[in-house]
Amino acid sequence: MFVLPTTGVGLVLLVVLLLPGLTFILVRERRSSERRPSAFRETGAVVFCSVATEAVALSLFAAGRWLLPGATPDVGRLVREGSGYAIPHYVGLAWWGAGLLLFSCGLALLAALLTRDVPHPSATSAWWVMFHQWFPGENPLVGCVLEDGSYVQGRQASFNVSADDLPDRDLVLVEPLVYRAPGAADAVAVPWGAACVSARRIVTMFVAYPEAATPEGVVAGTVTPGSGPVSA
Repeated sequence: MFVLPTTGVGLVLLVVLLLPGLTFILVRERRSSERRPSAFRETGAVVFCSVATEAVALSLFAAGRWLLPGATPDVGRLVREGSGYAIPHYVGLAWWGAGLLLFSCGLALLAALLTRDVPHPSATSAWWVMFHQWFPGENPLVGCVLEDGSYVQGRQASFNVSADDLPDRDLVLVEPLVYRAPGAADAVAVPWGAACVSARRIVTMFVAYPEAATPEGVVAGTVTPGSGPVSA
């Protein structure tokens, strides 16, 4: 049965051991679609990642201990003698402990970087699909019809990466900006540098993607597996 630590030292040790999992979660949150999992799922992800990466680190340490017994701490003596072995060897034990922890955090960081661009479809919003998944790294031209009948168009600069399609989020467009007032017949270019559009006011959104190079043997205007919409 899992028992929470009741001393300050035990609490600090628990937090330190969970650092790899925290590293994984923080990197994923900054570089992927923002999800809002339950506290149970998030805690489970932190614990699982920490245990998995630390198990790999300890396995490599065990292999190193078997290959180079003289260059690694004697875990058997540490278990049998406790402080009798730890006190005279505290410097080496501290360096090895810190190294294994950093290695575990590095594994968690690598795992987060390798999986940041492949979120599950259930954890992405329509905005994420249109602005990131289909053409990552591009800033497409976006036109928005607003609820009052007006129209605004510009280059997508920033968008809310929340996985929930909520109305309380904003889309930032930058020049060249085009605006059509409610009831007007034509849209006109405006000299503004940027515009912030509330998702709550958007009725319809149009997105124009940059022209991609057509691979040899593929007819222009067709959609290949894994690609987004292609303008004919």
